[in-house]
This record gives sequence, C-alpha cells and structure tokens, in this order.
Amino acid sequence: MKHLFFIFLLFSFGSITAQTVSGVVREKGSGLPLPFANVFVNNTTQGIATDEEGRFTLSGNFPLEIELVASFMGFVTQVKTISFVENKEVEVFFELAFNESNLSEVELKAKRDKSWERNFRKFENVFLALPDDPYKSQIEILNPWVIEYEKINPEKEANYIRAYAKEPLLIKNEVLGYEIEYHLEDFRMLRTGSRFSGQVFFRSLNSSDSREQIKWEQARQSSYISSLRHLNQSILLNITDSVYFEMFRVVSGQLDRRRTNVFNLELNETIIPLENSSILRRPLGDKTFRIFLPDKIEIHHLEKKWGNDYYKDILTPISWIEAPDGYYDIDRNGVLIDPTKLMLSGYLARERVARALPLDFEVKSTLALSNEKSQVSNSKAEFQINKLREKVWLTTSKPYFYPGETAWIGGRVLYQDQFLADSLSRVLYVDILKANNEIVQSATFPILQGKISGALVLAQDLGPGDFGLRAYTHWNRNFPESDQFIAPFVVMEAGFIPEVTEAAKESFPRNIKVKSDAELSDSLNYRMMNLQLTFMDEFDNPIAAEFVLSISDVDQVTELTEGSSLEQAMDWLDKALPESFESGLNYPVEYGISIRGKYVPDNRRQPLITPITIVQGDLEDFGQVLPDSAGNFWATGLNFQDTAQIAIAAVNEKLRPIGSVKLNPIDKPNFNLTFPKLLYRKVTIPTEEYFLDTSGDYILLEEFVKEETRERETMAERNYGYGAPTQEVGPKELEKLTMEEILGLLRLNKNTAKFGNYNFGETVGAPLLIFDGSPRPYMQSGELLDFLLNSIEPSQLLSIKVYSDNISKAVFGMAGYAGVIMIETKKGFRINPEIKTKFNSEGFQFFPIPGITAFPEFPRNPPADQYLRKKPTIFWDPLAETTDGVFEVKIKVPYGIDRFRIKVEGRSLDGEVIFEIIEINK
Repeated sequence: MKHLFFIFLLFSFGSITAQTVSGVVREKGSGLPLPFANVFVNNTTQGIATDEEGRFTLSGNFPLEIELVASFMGFVTQVKTISFVENKEVEVFFELAFNESNLSEVELKAKRDKSWERNFRKFENVFLALPDDPYKSQIEILNPWVIEYEKINPEKEANYIRAYAKEPLLIKNEVLGYEIEYHLEDFRMLRTGSRFSGQVFFRSLNSSDSREQIKWEQARQSSYISSLRHLNQSILLNITDSVYFEMFRVVSGQLDRRRTNVFNLELNETIIPLENSSILRRPLGDKTFRIFLPDKIEIHHLEKKWGNDYYKDILTPISWIEAPDGYYDIDRNGVLIDPTKLMLSGYLARERVARALPLDFEVKSTLALSNEKSQVSNSKAEFQINKLREKVWLTTSKPYFYPGETAWIGGRVLYQDQFLADSLSRVLYVDILKANNEIVQSATFPILQGKISGALVLAQDLGPGDFGLRAYTHWNRNFPESDQFIAPFVVMEAGFIPEVTEAAKESFPRNIKVKSDAELSDSLNYRMMNLQLTFMDEFDNPIAAEFVLSISDVDQVTELTEGSSLEQAMDWLDKALPESFESGLNYPVEYGISIRGKYVPDNRRQPLITPITIVQGDLEDFGQVLPDSAGNFWATGLNFQDTAQIAIAAVNEKLRPIGSVKLNPIDKPNFNLTFPKLLYRKVTIPTEEYFLDTSGDYILLEEFVKEETRERETMAERNYGYGAPTQEVGPKELEKLTMEEILGLLRLNKNTAKFGNYNFGETVGAPLLIFDGSPRPYMQSGELLDFLLNSIEPSQLLSIKVYSDNISKAVFGMAGYAGVIMIETKKGFRINPEIKTKFNSEGFQFFPIPGITAFPEFPRNPPADQYLRKKPTIFWDPLAETTDGVFEVKIKVPYGIDRFRIKVEGRSLDGEVIFEIIEINK
C-alpha cells in the first residue's frame, strides 16, 4: 500500500493576540527594491504584494512561528522562518536572486514529447488527485509547461523521477473555490510511493452566484471533516462518540489464524475498539502537543460515501495511521508538525492538493453537510453493486486462423473491486459468433485465480469470414451487456493471408519496458532458443508482472491492428453503472459446473424444502443443496471435463430418494451488440511453404491421453494437496483444549455447523469432513457436530485444518462448497465404525451434464527424437510471470525459422498495462 506524505503542513494558527511582520523585498546584488513581489504566510490565504519601494506589512493572529515566503517572476523564491516568541512585531528582509534559467524555450515549445506527457499524467495523479477522485476533473494546473523531469539513479536506493518547476505552479481548484500558487520545492515519484513539498498560497475564488459560494463552503467543510487535521483535533480534544470517526487498535492475530475480509469476524480479534480517552496526549509547553500511538490504528470514516477494498460487509472508508517512533506532535489545531513522524495509508493517504485546505480555514461546525449526507444511503447500494462487477479480457495465439487450426486463448478477469476476486466467478463461457450473432462454436473454461487458459479447435468445415469472439460469466448476466467481452475473430480462406497498412501498426510507448535477450543453438532435430525477458518500470527498476506470451514466425504470421488490447479493456474499470441501472442479481456466481432444477414431490405430504443430493461418478464429487419454497434449486462447484453422468435425487432423513427432479438447462444470453471488425485485405500467400497451427502436428496422441488421465484423477490430489488452510489447530492446542473450545477457535457455529456466509446467500449443506484423507459424504449438520463433539478425543489428533473461504470451492469442488474440515489423527488412532463411501445409486436420476471443455495444451516440449516441423506459433504461454523482474524459458524451434515476433501483453502486479512486440532476426 502506498504511503504519501504531505510535507507542506508545517505550523499552526489560533493564537489569541495579533502579530505583525513587515519588511522589504530587494534584488540580490543590486539592492534595488522589487515592487509587486508576492509575500505570503506559507499554506494560508494571508499574503500581500509589495509597494513601489518593495515594502510590505502583514498583520494577523499568527502562531508563535511561521514560514514567510517571498516570490517574484523570474527570481528564485526565498523562505524564512519567523518567530514571535519574544516580539509581537518582526521585521524581515528578503534578497531574491535572479533565476538564470532560460524559460523561453520551455514556454514556446508547442508540443511536448510523449515521455513528458506520460510523466505529467503521473505527476497529476500524485500531486493533484488520484485518478478515481471525483475532484480530479475540477482541478487544473494552468501552466504545466514550467514542470521538468529527470531520472535520478542513486547508488544504494531505487531509481526515481524528480520533478521541478522553474516558476510557481498556478492551480485552479473549482471544487473548493481556490486559486493556488504552489512553489514546488521537492517532488520524488516511484512506483512504491511518492512525496513532495513546497510553499503554498491560497486565494479564494470570487463568484457573484451565491449558490456557488455555498457549494464551495460545503465542499471545504466536507474535506475538513475527512482530514487528518480533524482526526487529530478529535483526539486532542477527547471528543467521544464522534459521528465522523471510529477508531480501532490493530493487534496481531493468532499464529494459526488467517485474517479475513469480514469486519464482524475481525472485531475484538485483530481490531479492538479504541476510545479517544485511552490515547495518551501531552502538552509540550510551546502550544504543541504529543500524541502517543503504541500500536497501528485503524480508522473508519463514518458518514462518508467512499467505499473500501478491505472489508466486504461495511461500506465506510478505512484509514490506518502508525507512528514509527510511538508518537507524533501536532499543534492546537491538529496540524502535524513533522509529517515523517506519522505513516498514513488507506483513505487518509488519498489526500492531495485537490483536497488541501489553508491552515487559516475556519471550521463552521454548525454547517449541515446536507448534500453529502442525503446521498449516502442511495450511493451505498449503488457503490456495493458496482463493486461486484467483473469483465473478461482475452487474447489469442495469433490474430487470425484457418479452418481446422487450434486457436489458443489466454486472458485475465478484471474486477471493479480486486478484493472480491476470490468471491466471484470460476467458470468462463466462450462463443464464436457469426455476423448475424448466431453461435457457431462454444467452449467452457475454468478461471483460476483470475487467469484464463484454453483453446478452440476450429471445425474443418468452418467457412472463412469475420466472426466475433464473445466471453462472459454467468454472473455477468446481472449487469449491462457491455460487461461481456467481445472482439473480432478472423477466419481466413485457405491460400490467403491478411494484409494491413503500416499506419495500422503504429504503437505508442508505455511506462513498462520489456527487453529481450535470445540465443539460438543447434541440435539434431530442432534448434534451442534461450529467451530472457526483462521487465523494467519507467525508473529502470525491475518489476513483477503477469502476462500472456506468444512467439510466432514473422514470415508466417501477419500482425493485424490490435482489436482487443488489454489497455482498451482497462477503460472499463473507470466506467460506473448507469444511473438508471437496476438489477435483482438473479444470476448466481458459479464456482464450477452448475446445475439448475426443480424438485417435484410424489405427493403433497412431502415437503418442498428437501435436501437435493448431487453425485458425480462414484463419489468423485458430491454435495447437497436445499431448494427454495417452490422447489427450485441451484448447485455449483462440480469440476469435470467434457460430459459426465450426474446422479441427482431428493433424499429424506433416512437418505432414501423421494420424489423426482427436473433440470432446467442454463441457456446462453442473447447478443444484441455489433461486434467489431479488423481492417485488412486478403492477398494470396506468396509462398507454397505455409503451415497451420494444428495441435496434432506437435504432440503424440498417447502422451496427451496420459496427461488427460492424470488431470482427471483429482480426488487423490485433493487428499493432501489442498494448499494453505484458512485456519489450523496443531498439537499444542489439541493437547490442552476441549473439542468445543477448538470449534470456537475455528469459528464453526455450533448451532448451524457453518463457518460463514461465503456463498452469496445460497443455502448449502454441512462442511465436508475429510478424516485421515478419506472424505465422509452425506453428513448432515447435526450428524457432523455430534461426530466432532462426541466421537473424537482431541489429544489423539495431529491437526485440524479448516478451509472456509471461496478458494475451497475451486480446490474441493462442490463437496467443499460449504467449507472443509480436514482431520489427521496420530498413528494407530481409529474411529469405528468406518463409514462406507461406495455410492449406492438406487433411486437416483442420471443426467448428462456438459463440463469444462477439454482442449489440447500448447506443446511446449515436443518429442526430442522427432524432427520438428515448421509452424506459425512457436511458443505460447498464457500464464507467464516474472521472477525478480525476469522471465526465462527454453524453446524448441523448427529449423528454417530465422525471424521471430515476440508479443507480450499483461499487467504489472500494481495494475500497469504491459504491451510489447519485439522482432528478432537470427
């Protein structure tokens, strides 16, 4: 999380008696007076211009110490610290040196280069406002041409960009109603954090419209309410029961417990409510105060409509403050004396110049913030729904294909709230559409940790033409159709290739650079390429990245205009739902293959709300769900390829099937948009030697079948290959605690046998119990609790591991939909009688259910004893990622290929788009 420090808040206002500071501003060297020079008290609205003799006088209720600033166009700004400790009247003299920098070239330069423009956009995001701040569009630097940038390469620290301005920055803030003159003293920008400092003078804007004046005053009060200054004043004055802040002390959790994103679960565990009165504060005798913070403090900003990415069950903004030295100092008005003494993160760290107020701003506590408060309730629901949106981005191994070829697909899922990624879809639907929106081919692929890998083997009889590639999740259907992915998909006629103009190939520089180093060596049947890709940010520091990598033969593959770039897809993150949007969220999230149906009882005496048992194979996967009051049920989480026979039945308390089940097929959504088309023309292939990407050319069939069999044997891997659990209790606790105490430690509700609502309101059965690697199916909540409380002696166990988050849905399938309890016993310990797991299908109905589409993986390691034939796509990896900023791979290359096109597209781990096309001639 980035920390940004404001270093221009250096002193306070609020002294009772008035002081006066006067003096003269002269030119250094000649001693001539500088008339109409600006003299102001730093970070206030108090300033004046010198008279014809360079003199000035300022009077006001100044603090004991101020910073006085003198500036004049073409001269270097000078700052002096003035103390009123002994006198109420102080005289000061300024001598301004002439700025010898030649500004004319900068001012007359009509067009900046792209590097300057990129740096300026970053500068605005750090200095003015974050990109998602609504204030961003209403604040502007009027003279951006005075800003220059240079890259600094320190020996022992990370590289950074320094910005400097040869003249004061002139800023207009139409939200708060200020003209700001900012004398930039220092600005350093890194990917991990930034800082800046300088002297600031505020001038209030004037307007004849009284409504605009009221709007400015309300915005100022609102900015103050959410500021660090207001928080510090609340602490200093010991204001209890604040309607604006709620504070919690952050404590270390138990070593065997993983922190959740549920506020109600963390309350009194990792965050403890903190009263203002419990915070130690001490006067230092010079009208400043010391605040002692022995711990990290979490702050909830009440009555604010900005959300958070930390908790999913509350909507208020969250901030954290931490004092590295255990304390920090403020003045009587809450102004931080030394910003380096306090670390800010979260909402408070978002403050930039757009939300900054002068220190002499007068707080009107009686002003009603009616506009903001009236919008809170309405915006909360809208904000929460918008956070639940997801959208797919896909790219393919080539920009066009021929009938019969394999089109490998890779991509990522974009989330409006990245924090909810684990709670959203795990299944992706992909369609190829004709111009009339008829679906000609479909596939279903898994989404694993937001990443997508798949392939479409195109039919041999698929006619050439311009198609559309559509991708969506079931959850997408709750939102506008534009949340679906759509991109051009070109199928070429045999004997032809596409041709594009040079203008269509224009590329633009990006912040992240990718450098390649490739070496080729010969062997008997192929050549070996050692490829190294180095990812560097704009500061030339290595950067972590996840990306899709494709390498093709330049002479075989024509690069078309980018039709579905990730950079374009990322624009969706800035698009909120339309105000008229309404949704009942009727389409559930899918955590695997899903089944929708209706239970029909044999007679009216049988209840409609009867557990529905669903079994795949011989208990390869299983689960239970409850239908609603009309008998409708929804089950999700199954994980299998192609089509499987699924057994389904409603069972009574004696586990005997009753009634019957009817399935409702899950239809595909209509497509009402027009898919885009690429600009190209068909030309005859200039050579007879032309190859296709068909998976059978590169991999032996028996090897693929063997690999497929291994993938299907997932239950054995699930026994002990689950990954890190949500919580774990080890021998130390098992030796001294009762089972009831252990279940409380694991947060298992002893009334419902549930860990928490991780299923978006769906009613599911009891958690899956795995005992010494053996799953125990069909256990009802009461039966599970009785077994845990009365049949197990904790001291005879090695461990109890719990999987209670949404990750378990992908790992354990439908069986783990409500969570998993995995118990491992000590050697020789047995529980009798053993539960038989053989599935008795008597009375069950069987339904053919389509599953995940089986597809040929790209052959990265073809047989070493076979001659490697030429192919258009030489290498494909949709799940590539760097290690310390570097990606390395060994690639087997057919003889006869000497020109390679390397295409990299993805994101850095902090969300920056990466796109690079590199051509190598060997």
